[in-house]
Amino acid sequence: MYMTYIWLTILVLFVIIELIDAGTLVSIWFSFGAIIPLLMTIYQTNAVWYIILQVVVFGLVSTFSILYLRKFAKKALFKNSKETTNLDMYLGKELKILKVDDEKAVAKLNGVEYNISGEDEEEKFEVGEKVSIVKFSGNKIIVKKVIVKE
Repeated sequence: MYMTYIWLTILVLFVIIELIDAGTLVSIWFSFGAIIPLLMTIYQTNAVWYIILQVVVFGLVSTFSILYLRKFAKKALFKNSKETTNLDMYLGKELKILKVDDEKAVAKLNGVEYNISGEDEEEKFEVGEKVSIVKFSGNKIIVKKVIVKE
């Protein structure tokens, strides 16, 4: 009878941990692992081999859930979320071309010089020209020319 309470406690504990740490999908899988051993306690035997079997089943179901179900759950739950970074706040910001060497142009963002390239790989830049940030690609800033209206 006491194993029923143990598995029920484990189940509730991991659900609470998942609720506190919502969105990570880490501890919920151990809750799934506790369900089958909880159902196994219906037989009301406290034989050592049966308790060991429950622990093994808990480990196997939890491991299976983490390895195989987590990626499907993440895909289903977070399919519409877009991962954003701190760099996203610079999108659309205008920069001035500082120097142009052979095939690369350089601009300064927050005091740091970055290599830049145009949306079109063939695009050429001139010193002093204004550009707008479109996206970041590794350590390079992808830009488009700003059209100055006169």
